Amino acid sequence: MTTSPDDGASIAFQPLTRSDFPLLATWFAAPHVEPWWQEPWGPDDLETRYGPGVDGTDPTEACIVTLGGRPIGLVVRYRIADNDDWRATLAPTGAPLDAFGIDYLIGDPERIGRGVGTRVIASFVADSWVRYARCPTCVVAVHEHNRRSWRALERAGFTRTWSGALVSEDPSDAGPQVVYVLHRPTT
Repeated sequence: MTTSPDDGASIAFQPLTRSDFPLLATWFAAPHVEPWWQEPWGPDDLETRYGPGVDGTDPTEACIVTLGGRPIGLVVRYRIADNDDWRATLAPTGAPLDAFGIDYLIGDPERIGRGVGTRVIASFVADSWVRYARCPTCVVAVHEHNRRSWRALERAGFTRTWSGALVSEDPSDAGPQVVYVLHRPTT
């Protein structure tokens, strides 16, 4: 088994700030991210989408992922119960709605395909079990054709529970989707 220079580097999560918005715009426009993270990324769009979380008026939490102190991606977490639209979108899938969800991306193209995504997901979910102590599961929906993403979820212990088309206003939810679930560890 080969090792990557990223294997020993520490992963950390820093709350998103407005000074991170230009970096987000760069990542959202990257060829390996843009097909899957289809939201507007102009300055006003980023302020509308992420400003309330930065200000603490939206319960959704967004963090910059660092690897060895270097920013490499974005992670977002939320309780599904806090988002009526998303809860309604997920309901037909049979996914547990008393769960939390995450979104994630590795923006640094040098870090994709190296197992970093799996490490980020596993670490962020472990931290989220503490943050959402009453949520028994984590639920994630990804585009069915985003193989890197769903393989990272599987390597982090998630199980595919549903596939199909979601009824959603979010352009990132267009096309065939798969839903993955991870149950809280019992130990």
